[in-house]
Amino acid sequence: MGLIEQGEYFTINRPRQYGKSTMLSAVAKELRKKKNEYILSRMSFEGMDDDNFKDSKEFCPEFVRRFIKSLKMFYPEYFKLAEKLAVAVKSMNTLSAFISELTSNAGHDLVLLIDEVDKSSNNQLFLNFLGMLRDKYLAKNDEEDTTFRSVVLAGVHDVKSLKLKIRKDTETKLNSPWNIAADFNVDMSFNPAEIKTMLVSYAEDKGVKMDFDALAERIHYYTSGYPFLVSKICKNIDEEEAGQNPDYNPKCWTLNDIDWSFRWLTRPMYKTTNFDDVIKNLENNNDLYELVRAISVEGHEISASADNPVVDLGITYGILSGIHGRITISNRVYEQRITTYMQSKKELADLRKISFYHEFGYLKDGKLDMQFILSKFQEFMKEHYSEKDTAFLEREGRLVFMSFLKPIINGKGFMWKEPVVGDERRMDIVVTYGKEQKEVIELKIWRGEEYHQEGLKQLSDYLDFQGIKNGYLLIYDFRKDKKYRSENIKFADKEIFAVWI
Repeated sequence: MGLIEQGEYFTINRPRQYGKSTMLSAVAKELRKKKNEYILSRMSFEGMDDDNFKDSKEFCPEFVRRFIKSLKMFYPEYFKLAEKLAVAVKSMNTLSAFISELTSNAGHDLVLLIDEVDKSSNNQLFLNFLGMLRDKYLAKNDEEDTTFRSVVLAGVHDVKSLKLKIRKDTETKLNSPWNIAADFNVDMSFNPAEIKTMLVSYAEDKGVKMDFDALAERIHYYTSGYPFLVSKICKNIDEEEAGQNPDYNPKCWTLNDIDWSFRWLTRPMYKTTNFDDVIKNLENNNDLYELVRAISVEGHEISASADNPVVDLGITYGILSGIHGRITISNRVYEQRITTYMQSKKELADLRKISFYHEFGYLKDGKLDMQFILSKFQEFMKEHYSEKDTAFLEREGRLVFMSFLKPIINGKGFMWKEPVVGDERRMDIVVTYGKEQKEVIELKIWRGEEYHQEGLKQLSDYLDFQGIKNGYLLIYDFRKDKKYRSENIKFADKEIFAVWI
């Protein structure tokens, strides 16, 4: 509202289901409360097809039709004026004249909100429209024209990226038709305090007891405040858990319920349009796919300061974010879904050999025998891989282990990859089995004894976070004189079983 009151033109660019339309609705309500100051036209480009952008004779009348339709309910007097003036609109010039005439006779400031602005905007005509708004904005500042007080565009892509999709020459990149736009730096993600207000409201409405602070922190831990995912974590508990989890108590939410919802949300068969968009965006851009794979599966570090258009695209889609100076997967839900997707997609022929090892029993007293499982994986790797596979294993070693583990826990357990920020050689995998068993396996590449000790400290700290005393270490050792061995290590108050392969 501050930006609008200052007369700014700006864009709200956020990933799908990030709250853009909700924000516009809230802004619209505020503006309509101030009818003595503002006239609002709120519209959406949703549903505008390629024919509407074919030429100005198609686009301009359609734009005006949507514009005046938005005035009818709340501003009937101005609706009649706009309807009368709309008859003459046949081109971009007559649309410009329409805006000038309407704004000079309205008596109040006009504000234009356009949602889904990038739905059908991969078209030069759309850029001409933006250029016309820019020219009128500049002329207004010179008191040579009248136009909207403020224009707000909402969509996934910003206008500069839309420009790049149409023209790729240097001149076009540098001369955006929207260079008048103010920066929109509002953080639309939810912090734990904001998540807490949602939980408090729900608890009061439903009569549910919960530790609000602890649950809000755990939800943020999994979602990084992505609005859709925050809501989905809670929605799953409210609507799904009773039929899936026999231990669910609808009158008291606990951290176990949040953990259950995370596992439910990230299971391979769970479908949402949000996840479909993530996968579609990866599949449609090979460079982005390889970058995400390098970060998520291979553990490479990408500097957040890098001027990289592929990184920018990943951030635009909500897949990537910058944390602690490094580019990471934006939240743990996406981290898990993407890793599972890439694991299932990469069905390597060699992994068929794994089936032999699954003939052995991996349970002991009804629980996973992780020490036995790691020993069997070591045996499998020793038999099927050699020095010539080093380059392959540096890239695929983590997926090989996850593929080995998946059929063992399938149906009764769950595993997820914990993102490790700032250390490209480590990966933590958390495994749950049955109702009570939770195990942590750290995967890393051997880089010397000093690094090994640092890794033990990091694993010990993470075990504290998970509330368990026993952990496992799987070390890929690519030295020529390496030995396949295992070792029980006591570190601080932890018992760690380490395996070298």
